[in-house]
Amino acid sequence: MLLEVFSNHEALSLAVAKHILALVRNKPNATLVLTSGNTPILAYQKLTELAKTEDFDQTFIIGLDEWVGISGESEGSCRYIVEQNLLKPLNIPESNYAFFDSMTEDLESECKRVDDLIFAKGGLDFILVGLGTNGHLGLNEPGSSFDSYCQVTNLEEVTAITGQKYFNSSTPLTKGITVGLKHLLDAKEAMVMANGAGKADIIKRMISEEINEKLPATVLRKHKDGLLWIDKEAAANL
Repeated sequence: MLLEVFSNHEALSLAVAKHILALVRNKPNATLVLTSGNTPILAYQKLTELAKTEDFDQTFIIGLDEWVGISGESEGSCRYIVEQNLLKPLNIPESNYAFFDSMTEDLESECKRVDDLIFAKGGLDFILVGLGTNGHLGLNEPGSSFDSYCQVTNLEEVTAITGQKYFNSSTPLTKGITVGLKHLLDAKEAMVMANGAGKADIIKRMISEEINEKLPATVLRKHKDGLLWIDKEAAANL
């Protein structure tokens, strides 16, 4: 795992945007998994500025996760955040991306659908994930197996509480559906992006504690090409 510390969130976001753009230029038919949340939004906005004349016709993008029972049209969904900040501004057609159907009654079949999609693409070229304060990656909560592909998870209380910030009103959050940690390990390149003083404690734990499933973020240290990109505030305890 390679750690890189940037001066602030803006510098981090610009570097992530440039990294994704370079990857797509090098391999136009790349398959990417992209995350939502507040951390990557600026990176997506930077990418749209840099890539106005780029061709994403061969690139395929998959959303990292969704809150179970929350529509993809909701302002707090992964689909909404990635569509509004990246896909629609770049005029990427819906045929070039996929998100979990978080409203389905058959969640296991939905996991298999996304698994099969990733396998059919020959695996992931790149996966971008944020970092939860409890160490989750995507909605792979503590205790998630490193051998799991797409899965449904029970959300810890801290995740459900933190998730409220993405919604305009109180929203019950109990389960998640997510690209699993085995897909992250199998990806050609995996990046964890984190910023802010609120992530300083978990960053220290991620780097210093034993690699184990109780702290999912430690899985990045097993990756053959794992990147941990953070800003100075998130690096404060290192």
